Amino acid sequence: MKTKASRVLIVDDMSVNRMVISSLLATNGVFSDQAESGTECLSLCKKKKYDLILLDHHMPEPDGVDTLLALKELFAERGRSIPVVCHTTADGAKNIKLYKAAGFADVLIKPIDPMQLSELVMTYLPEEDKLITAENSMAGPEDTPPQNALLDNVEEIEKLPLWLKTVPHIDLVSGVANSGDAEDYLYSLYIFHSSIEEKVDEIKTYYDNDDWTMYRLSMHSLKSMARLIGARLLVESAAALEASAESGNIKDIRKNTLELLASYRKYSNYLSPLKDDETIRQIRLEEIKKQKEAVPAESPDNHKKTILFVYAHPGIVTKGIEKGLTDSGFSVISIPEEPAAIIAHRQEADIAVYYPSIADGSNIELTMNLLSELCLDDAKLLCVTGDPSDLALAMSSNGAQRISGTYPRPLNKELFLKDMEYFSGLLDEYRRKKSLFIVDDDPNYLQVISHWLTDTYNVSCFNNGRDLLDGLSAAKPDLILLDYEMPEMNGYDVIRSIRKDPEKQKIPIIFLTEKNDREHIFRILQFKPDGYLLKTTQKEPLLDTLRRFYSESLFKSSVRGFSEPVSPS
Repeated sequence: MKTKASRVLIVDDMSVNRMVISSLLATNGVFSDQAESGTECLSLCKKKKYDLILLDHHMPEPDGVDTLLALKELFAERGRSIPVVCHTTADGAKNIKLYKAAGFADVLIKPIDPMQLSELVMTYLPEEDKLITAENSMAGPEDTPPQNALLDNVEEIEKLPLWLKTVPHIDLVSGVANSGDAEDYLYSLYIFHSSIEEKVDEIKTYYDNDDWTMYRLSMHSLKSMARLIGARLLVESAAALEASAESGNIKDIRKNTLELLASYRKYSNYLSPLKDDETIRQIRLEEIKKQKEAVPAESPDNHKKTILFVYAHPGIVTKGIEKGLTDSGFSVISIPEEPAAIIAHRQEADIAVYYPSIADGSNIELTMNLLSELCLDDAKLLCVTGDPSDLALAMSSNGAQRISGTYPRPLNKELFLKDMEYFSGLLDEYRRKKSLFIVDDDPNYLQVISHWLTDTYNVSCFNNGRDLLDGLSAAKPDLILLDYEMPEMNGYDVIRSIRKDPEKQKIPIIFLTEKNDREHIFRILQFKPDGYLLKTTQKEPLLDTLRRFYSESLFKSSVRGFSEPVSPS
């Protein structure tokens, strides 16, 4: 039985730090949430269960220690202990003993070392929830993957054909974890197998012509695909030769390349039954069908949405608000602020409007927490209306960070209804099938990731930066996933060109790369990408990251240009 995935909370007031840590966690198959303050951290911990918290020490009030103390009280109330790891700068390393004495489980030094973070994940996350990466699997005996990883994927591994379970030098646990399920793993294997002879000839040509730049990029691509399918020994060999090409160690290249190519060719025989596999045949037919049925992204319909109107007590004002919404074409579900009623109707509505009233017995803290949680999880929008004093209490609650608009009494109905119309359009835009451009010089990786994402997005693939820029002249996508390591025009050159173009500079860009060292991370981040993901990120964390990106974009759009939040008095 496959267990739930672990979830980590990253708390840091610097978005760059949160972005990097989130990407490194996704590489390990670990989902994460982010908070930019101690207050937001406490709010999230009251609503969700986390397996590990990474807490920055130096933050504006409350700082890391004060936040830790508050967390300890919260954990004690709930009878559950969650490890909290302090992450701090190198200057803070001298205070490690003090941090641990304060109650931190461990200390992580910034800039984050990927191996140190992986060790923390393996140390502190629950055994039954850990997911194994190719790098971790390589550390153990070749044919004995850790038992917890095997249990996590046992259902999917049982679906694999029997012959595959006898293939040497392939870690099925890692492969299935990377691809998400047995079917997608078989597809990844098929793409890998189909390109072996072509890839061998390509590497041999670069080797014979002393073209070490293209040789290095080919080894880089081979390493990525081998890691994806769990071919651990091949990953190690390709990584070593990539490093040799990067350092100019031609002697090692001459010594080891032909041996690697011979080992690589063996997979052609190992995986030959894939050519006749019925699952692969069905997947390929589905791919062809999707390509034929692909249509341009449609414009949003801008149809009226269903509003969940939550009130403390029915009366003239609530009836007036309900009538105004109904007369404007909205469907309205009116319910009292009871948790059971809110939960029962959460899936039926698009926008939640809360009308609290302390005088009528509102439990504002409880209701706001519940409404903000469902809006965060379901990508809904939350608005609050009422007396200024009640709005001030709502804005001081833990759920206030998800409020899109506040509307004090006496209600400006014209503004309120105008905002509801705008929110309806935003939700239509959010739910439209988004267009996604993926840029990578490795056609095999493009095929695999396109297969992962096509059900959710309209995907277009480009093999190099020039083709992408040409494509952008014809259409603007909702998001670009951009590789770094490409010949002629690398990811830096591409994002620099896009950011200089007034017509294209606002297109969101997430880097998708294998580079996770300090130098490359900070070089990438200077161009202010909208995200940073490692190619070793598994399918499910990748989909989760994209979903969260679009959900946060929806929320950010909803709070711009509307009524100013009411400040607590």
